[in-house]
Amino acid sequence: MFHSIARTVIAHPWRVVCLWVIAAAAVIVLAPSLDDYTTGNQQSFLPGSFESVQAQDAGNTYFPAQSGGTGSLVVVRADGAPLNPADQATATGLAATLQGEAIPGVLAVQATPQSLSPDGRTVALSVAFDGQPGEDQVNEAVSAVRADADTALQGTGLTSGLTGNAAIQVDTTSAYDDAEKIITVATVILILALLGLIFRSPIIAVIPVVVIGVVLGVVTGLTALLADLLGFQVSTSLQSILVVVLFGIGTDYIVFLLFRYREHLRRGEPHGQALATSAGVVGRVVASSALTVIGAFAALLLAKLESLSTLAPGLIVAVAVMLVTALTLVPAIFTLLGRHLFWPWGPGHDSRHSPFARVGALVALRPLVVALGVGLMLIVLTVFAGGFKSTYNTLDELPDSTSSQQAFTTLGESFPAGALSPTQVFVVGAGGPLDPAALNALAAKLSGVPGVSSVAPPKPSQDGTAAMINVVLQDDPYSNAALDLVEGPLRDAAHGSVPGAEVLVGGQTSTFVDVRAQLGADTARVFPVAAVIIAVILALLLTAILAPLNLLVCVALTFTATLGAVVLLYLHALGYAGIDFSIPIVLYLFVVAIGTDYNILIAARLHEEFRGGHDPRTAARIAITNDAPTVAAAGIILACTFASLMLTGIANLAELGFGVAAGIVIAAFAMAPLLVPALSALEGRPFWWPTRRSVDRDAVGVSPRP
Repeated sequence: MFHSIARTVIAHPWRVVCLWVIAAAAVIVLAPSLDDYTTGNQQSFLPGSFESVQAQDAGNTYFPAQSGGTGSLVVVRADGAPLNPADQATATGLAATLQGEAIPGVLAVQATPQSLSPDGRTVALSVAFDGQPGEDQVNEAVSAVRADADTALQGTGLTSGLTGNAAIQVDTTSAYDDAEKIITVATVILILALLGLIFRSPIIAVIPVVVIGVVLGVVTGLTALLADLLGFQVSTSLQSILVVVLFGIGTDYIVFLLFRYREHLRRGEPHGQALATSAGVVGRVVASSALTVIGAFAALLLAKLESLSTLAPGLIVAVAVMLVTALTLVPAIFTLLGRHLFWPWGPGHDSRHSPFARVGALVALRPLVVALGVGLMLIVLTVFAGGFKSTYNTLDELPDSTSSQQAFTTLGESFPAGALSPTQVFVVGAGGPLDPAALNALAAKLSGVPGVSSVAPPKPSQDGTAAMINVVLQDDPYSNAALDLVEGPLRDAAHGSVPGAEVLVGGQTSTFVDVRAQLGADTARVFPVAAVIIAVILALLLTAILAPLNLLVCVALTFTATLGAVVLLYLHALGYAGIDFSIPIVLYLFVVAIGTDYNILIAARLHEEFRGGHDPRTAARIAITNDAPTVAAAGIILACTFASLMLTGIANLAELGFGVAAGIVIAAFAMAPLLVPALSALEGRPFWWPTRRSVDRDAVGVSPRP
């Protein structure tokens, strides 16, 4: 099938290019903007059955003015000195000033007796927004509050900063927008430089950047169309991830074809024949790799946490479109360029005397030593994976220069850390008025929970059938200690405390408690399903039983070793308090899916050579000699592409970038060129059972024995 596709494309290259241009232009011009379907509000990704979501619903119903986005406007002296009486009057008077300006999207700006910190250095004004964090009106209101506060305090010696969930969301979105620009620029520069060095051709260096740039526009438009059609929102991290995924796997697929094409040209084959043969053989490998990645990403659809499940459509579309591109547009462009593709130096000479030839000879001669050496290294890294510790502190992951981060730091120096985002306890009666004595008893019970800093008096709803109690925690509301407190002692103290009423614990900390619980369940569901999908695809590709099982074990070991490398760097070397909670599941999918590309390329070549009549050790030597350079080149490019995430200054993206880069290095330089061929050489013919060897090598199209 893939040979037929290749021959058709090569026979009609202009038609293929024209169809692509028309289709791409239509999607890019007509599709809506993906920004309109992007949100960072974690609660919007939770199922309605969770307590934090039900608490938010109760707040929206009975306390709409207090249930939207919130903020703390922190006012201090610019010189760091304590606030004198005039400063305090100016700071607290700022609330009335901002309230009088009737800023659209702002419900209230208030100062209370508790607004002045005990040390007299800070005033924290409470800001209530009309809507949830991330909504356009709230985002615009955050900017307006900041600007108006700065204007009002000019010449007073005071300075202000806005933090809280609404401001954090604005700053997070801005940080991700900046990150996407950094990633795109860094990725383009890396691809241009690395491809130019590897193939010594400026044309080859430019082609992937142009082609994948167009594909990125198409994928973004198609994802926005799907979000509009199916009515879902995506995480703020999707667009940054799409950039590195597309440039990463897209460059991989193009490099796979270039190396095989160059190999045939070096044998003296005409350009048309060499491209047709290469595109047919590589097409099967690329399709298998793409289906593996798509299968792994499709497993995300089973996640109930929508911040994960809504990543799947965009990633699946990205890989599918890139697959079609690799099978059609790329060979068509290569056909049109012909011998000019490798200008000015040409395809070069045979690589059988390259360092990889010596590596292939070593693996064929000493497969047990190689397998044990690589296996031991990966097991050592895997040991560190057991020390993984997660964090849900999304604010702390932003750059230190972020406005909301700086305001929170200032707030935490004078107030309990939990003042940033109080936990809200809602009491909803069965229809009649609530008993004030029972509500006061609940407030007293909550104040007695260890780890609680203060509890506000119960605030009844207008009809008296519901009440809200604000609870300020001692710890940072995004810390693991705060999550443990809310999940255990606080919820235990709240539930069932008011007879005949339902008590619900809400707020940001409660939301992350539920996110943490659902993430654990989703991980247990997604991991095995992705593994089964990958195993089935590998079995179909290799027509064997032991081979795909070996590859699956290798892939699992790659993941655990990669996670161990992340723990080693960030927890042990850099001293981070924790690693972003989403890293293990996202890392699993990226390393397992994308890292499998290299295993598939080598395994397919091993299978091809074995089926053609070579013994397993000779097949291993030929596969490493011819395809290990491809894997190494693609791995360097892809690892550097993902490593560009480390330039963003956003901790979770940096952790993801390092993790995927480390996983790709392990897959490209240890797993695919060393461990997989060594295992095939050690296990011999049973590795490929029930595949049969052919006595006619020319009919199969295998390489001559080097």
